[in-house]
Amino acid sequence: MSLWKRGRQYWTDFTVNGRRYRKRLGTTNLRVATRREREMIEEAGHGRLPADEQGPKRLSDAIDAYLTAKRIRCSARTIELEEERLSIVKRHFGDVPLSAITATAIADFQCAGHDAGIANRTINMDVGVLSRVLKFCGRWRALADHVKNLPERQRPIGRALTSEERRRLFDVAASNPEWEHVYCAAIVAANTSMRPVEVKHIRRCDVDLIKRLVHVRRSKNETSHRVIPLNASAIEAVARMLERADLLGHREPGHYLWPACQWGRYDPTKPMLKWDTAWRALRDEAGLHGLRFHDLRHTVITELAEMGVADHVLESISGHLSRRMLEHYSHIRIDAKRQALDALDNLRRGDDGENGNGEPANDAEVETIVEVADDLTSQSRHSLLLQGSPPSGKLLIPLNRRDVRVVEGARLESDAGQLHRGTPTWLNAHEISDLTFQDCHPCASVNLDVS
Repeated sequence: MSLWKRGRQYWTDFTVNGRRYRKRLGTTNLRVATRREREMIEEAGHGRLPADEQGPKRLSDAIDAYLTAKRIRCSARTIELEEERLSIVKRHFGDVPLSAITATAIADFQCAGHDAGIANRTINMDVGVLSRVLKFCGRWRALADHVKNLPERQRPIGRALTSEERRRLFDVAASNPEWEHVYCAAIVAANTSMRPVEVKHIRRCDVDLIKRLVHVRRSKNETSHRVIPLNASAIEAVARMLERADLLGHREPGHYLWPACQWGRYDPTKPMLKWDTAWRALRDEAGLHGLRFHDLRHTVITELAEMGVADHVLESISGHLSRRMLEHYSHIRIDAKRQALDALDNLRRGDDGENGNGEPANDAEVETIVEVADDLTSQSRHSLLLQGSPPSGKLLIPLNRRDVRVVEGARLESDAGQLHRGTPTWLNAHEISDLTFQDCHPCASVNLDVS
């Protein structure tokens, strides 16, 4: 530990935990310099002070060093995703010194992305990979408390196709020979729950048509490596891709069934990277705008869950890691929920003709009390009569309050079948907003369609 002057200001040079710190104290007073030196030593002990090491000084060098160190620990897919995000970071900051990347500079980067219409989640991913680079160089701890992520909306659950939508998608896909590779990939995904990256990395040696198996050896994580049996539809799609590979001369066991293609030239030693153009054209032609290829995985898991397949079998097929992830995918459709609850009600009724509450069943009409918010009417309760299928009801509103408002879609009528002096009609929101009951018959009522 030492103090010295350079010009008129004091500098300090000390080592903590094997790391050297050489800093300017920014004062010409010896007493103040001594106090600031003690504060810096304390911050260095807690890891809040960047060390003065012979490491990368500029952003490009830091990114290269970070990726080089990470390649020996992470998969190729992870490195590919990191490089993709870091390209956005380098495009914005350029090859600046690491000291120029401050909390204010990162906030400006977030604002620029937000103004460009980029999703908050994507911006947070870019800031996250930048933070890992700075942490690798020992420069993030001083910024961590001052950089905040942008709020993210909850990720939507994927879409599960109906049987009619699935049939329409495959019929359209089969109609165009240029979509054959995407068509076969969709068939495999919809019958095995395989992810897009898993389908793209299927090689000839991964498929056993005799035993009707496919080995998933490339996935988003190692725990998703698994063996999936192939049904008849999946075998037919895989056989078509094997035949296509034979015609192209891709007969080696290590050749990919969905090979990389650029400028019309195939490279069977590399997997296909993207099929976005063909997929978008296919789904739009089928009238399924916004459908993701990954939604085929949601579809098969949902259908298996509706069939009553055991959870451990679903997890083995799909390669899930937890119950939470399984619940994320198996979003049971409303029809299946309704059928389950109807079956429960029928079971409770039994043979004695009672309903689920132990009382005599009466399908003709059910009388109940509906709680209505105070801001809608002056009364807290109204008598409601439900009858018919779909049920409709009559909501009795006392007319001692003449400023009662009615929700849009309600039909007003008196016992004589007249409203004011006209016949009963459906009213829009503008007409209802100015409507009062001052001219209605004392027995006026509101017929509601609650279907």
